Amino acid sequence: MKTTILLIATFTALACNCHPSRAQDAVSASQSQSSSASLSPCAPAAFLILEQGKLAGVDWVEYLASQVHTRTVLTQSVVIDATIDLRPDQTAAHSSVVVSNAGEEAPKAPTTRDLGQGAIYLSDMIVSSVEQAVARARVLNQPVSHVLATSLFRDSSTDVLVERVDDTDWTVAFRNKSYRVLTDEHGCMLSATLPEYGIVIERRANFTSGQYPLWPPYAAPPDGAYRASEVSIHAAQGHTLAATLTTPLHGGLVPAAVLITGLSPAERNGGMPPWMPLRDLADALTRAGIAVLRVDDRGIGKSTGDHAPSTTFDEADDVQTEVAWLRAQPGIDPKRIALVGYSEGGLIDLIVASKDSSVAAIVSLDGTGVPGAQLAREQTEQAVLHDPSIPTADREKEVEKELAEPMTPREQVFLTIDPLLYASRVHCPALILQGGSDIIVPIRSAEKIASAIRSNGNSDVTVRIIPAVSHSMLPDPIGPGSGWLYLPAFATCPQLLDVMTNWATAHLLTSNTKDKLR
Repeated sequence: MKTTILLIATFTALACNCHPSRAQDAVSASQSQSSSASLSPCAPAAFLILEQGKLAGVDWVEYLASQVHTRTVLTQSVVIDATIDLRPDQTAAHSSVVVSNAGEEAPKAPTTRDLGQGAIYLSDMIVSSVEQAVARARVLNQPVSHVLATSLFRDSSTDVLVERVDDTDWTVAFRNKSYRVLTDEHGCMLSATLPEYGIVIERRANFTSGQYPLWPPYAAPPDGAYRASEVSIHAAQGHTLAATLTTPLHGGLVPAAVLITGLSPAERNGGMPPWMPLRDLADALTRAGIAVLRVDDRGIGKSTGDHAPSTTFDEADDVQTEVAWLRAQPGIDPKRIALVGYSEGGLIDLIVASKDSSVAAIVSLDGTGVPGAQLAREQTEQAVLHDPSIPTADREKEVEKELAEPMTPREQVFLTIDPLLYASRVHCPALILQGGSDIIVPIRSAEKIASAIRSNGNSDVTVRIIPAVSHSMLPDPIGPGSGWLYLPAFATCPQLLDVMTNWATAHLLTSNTKDKLR
């Protein structure tokens, strides 16, 4: 039953975002014309990618005779180094690309491709390729141009629609996105926006790599705002949990939070670079003065044990082990330990907090508030509804077919769980956060969880819905149908981080700790 796995906290499908199969893409259908137009007159520059005001990536680009070279860094964690041979008509002939993660020492072999005839290169995460689409449209010199674009990594292509609004104003549309592009009189891109996603791309002439340094996935941030330590936690069942503990620089006892992953096998960042939502959560909380423990699931990453037979309740046991370990650490206030659970992790923090009355607070991020079997059906229905390849008349049959598919032990147990039974036993303060365009977990989940917690007399419950944010915690007004997988970068929604951090500091930081942070 594959759709149940959509309750992913790891979004393992997103691992391809840093992998050649998505650092990359683009692409399809239309004949372009040849021309004797000159190569790009554009000067070297850096394109800054801002998602809802936060710098999420930078693409440095320069034109060298008949080549364009770009070096793109996304969320300070993935580097896409690409060299593309250009023809005089601004189409692409040959490409060589290396994708690597920050902190990797061994060089990777480049992916090289012949890109055929009559097509530009295009990548969602190499934003300077939008400038290349405009350059090709200027050669074609039509009010509306269909520009063929080819992937840098696989045999796929797409039709890019470029509309000339005036000599410096353009729209570039592909993959359900429409960039509004401003150029100078030579066609060099000055800026581009994806308004519905809150994304702004701006050209800078003198932005250096030192202004956006690399940040290995498990390391402390380059600005030294806090410490990061690799730790090992021994579980009673015999396995060892590998983790990163981030701690504020100031002394004294500090509160702490345990981050909890979701249904799919997950390492401690909740996803592979450049999509690392749990690192984003840990970063925001630790900068605010709260220590954070984030952990590889058992049998995943550097943790030992076997993940395959583990269930939701097994992971809850691991979280209890992590909480106990954290309470015993010097510098951590054992009375101020919070749980922050994402996706299925939002269910797990209810389970753990319902048993442990000394948990100081919980935060549920996109956590389910309906029974597992009901959630599985609704997820399956949504997936089928958003799949244009399935005829309307066949949708109900397809839903039943997918629900009948074999399940893992974890999925089987998950279907039996009603989260509200545990929510009604939670007595600590609770923040329930959900994206407004989440179609993976029903929006009504947030208030259902809150109502169940309040039913036992607990009045310190806050619900916040962040508009135009999907289950991924990324900007996305529609959900899967809008193609959020094809955003240029993957920084967790800043508004969501701010709401979480402000609530957590209000509930966990003493006035003395707040004074030290000022």
